[in-house]
Amino acid sequence: MLAIAQSGSTFHYLNWVPSERGPLVTHHGSIHKDLENPEYIQQYYFDIIEEIFSSVKNGDPICTFSLDRNQVLFSTCIAEDTNQELIDWHLKQTMDDQLEARIDYYHYPMESESNTILNIGVPQNIRQSFQTNMRLLKSKMNGLSVGIFSAEAGARQWMQAEKFGNYLIWKFGKKKMDELLFIRDGEMVTYFSFHRTGKNGKINWQFGDGAAADLIIQDILNVQDGKTRKFNSAEQVYIYTSEGNIKDVKSFHQMQIGNLTLLNPLSILETGEDEKIHEYNTLPLAETGNAFGGVDV
Repeated sequence: MLAIAQSGSTFHYLNWVPSERGPLVTHHGSIHKDLENPEYIQQYYFDIIEEIFSSVKNGDPICTFSLDRNQVLFSTCIAEDTNQELIDWHLKQTMDDQLEARIDYYHYPMESESNTILNIGVPQNIRQSFQTNMRLLKSKMNGLSVGIFSAEAGARQWMQAEKFGNYLIWKFGKKKMDELLFIRDGEMVTYFSFHRTGKNGKINWQFGDGAAADLIIQDILNVQDGKTRKFNSAEQVYIYTSEGNIKDVKSFHQMQIGNLTLLNPLSILETGEDEKIHEYNTLPLAETGNAFGGVDV
């Protein structure tokens, strides 16, 4: 299985095969390629996937892909029991006909008590480019995800995060613009972006339970200021970066917070060679998690 995770113009990849002791990583790395013309997005993704395929050299691999969050659209709506008619009505109120014709929406329930649905819109030209490119490359795409949501799948598969009543996925971003996803009892509670700046920081955007987000932010500020050595708003916190912000990750990790862990698959999975793993440089592989659904690690 080949997992590819996009972060801006950089594409991180991890290839694994089944073994008696669980998934065995045979290749991992990254390539960089800028999109020069959005009209040629199919060729853009074809060139990327073909180059990674040639690096991995395992025949015609089945692959998964994680998109950069900036490639998709997010919104929420209230729909009891995931009522599709209410969801469709909401989408019609929030976008024009041109946008509706170009975006495919996928719907994910948040905490059941809230009746809130998180809508993720994927541009049709991106989805269709994958379908065409898989045919051209005589391969198969086994799953399409987005950034931190793929990392959350990884936390469940690699770290058995579900053994905790709740947990937090914390992605450190450029210029201290972070993303955070909080899960409780297997349900998505809140997803938000927080700018770690100034005394109190600032929420950039937020979906789901605002009170839960506020508690998490207060925890971050307390840890940052050295007022506590443990997160109280989450039983376990998994941190990573895919944007090269290693300095901030190191800073928090080296505080030796009791319930904070690096989200790095190479710290759990076996590799094909006796290589020395750089625990910080390989953190972008956290977003390859959607390639491990249903796999015993």
